Amino acid sequence: MKKLFTKEDVEILAYQRYKSGEDYGKSVWYLAELCVKINKNIKNGYDIKPLETDNLVLLLNENVNGELIQPTEEEIKELAGTIYSEHPEKSKLHFFIAEKQLLLEEINNVLEEHQGKC
Repeated sequence: MKKLFTKEDVEILAYQRYKSGEDYGKSVWYLAELCVKINKNIKNGYDIKPLETDNLVLLLNENVNGELIQPTEEEIKELAGTIYSEHPEKSKLHFFIAEKQLLLEEINNVLEEHQGKC
C-alpha cells in the first residue's frame, strides 16, 4: 500500500487554497462538507489523525459499498454552523480543508482498490 500523504502535501494544498482567494463562508461550507463525508464513511471519522493512519480499509464503515456515502445538505449546514460559530482563522480553515481533501482522496483510493479485489 502506498504511503499516505505528508504534512508537506497538506501545506502545499493549503497554500494553493490561500492563493485562490476563496471567501470565508465558502471555505467553512467546504470544510463542513468534507468532514461530514469523512464521518459518514469512516468509523470515528472525526477522530482520525490522517498523518498517522496506516490502513484505511480497516476503518471503512460496513455500509460503505464501493463508493462514498454522500451527506445531506442539512448535515453539512449543521456542521458549517458549528464551524462558523467557532470563528477559525482563515489560514487554519485552509489547512483543515487541505488535510480533509487529502484524506478523502485516500478513502476514495482505498474504495477503488478494495472494489477491484472483491
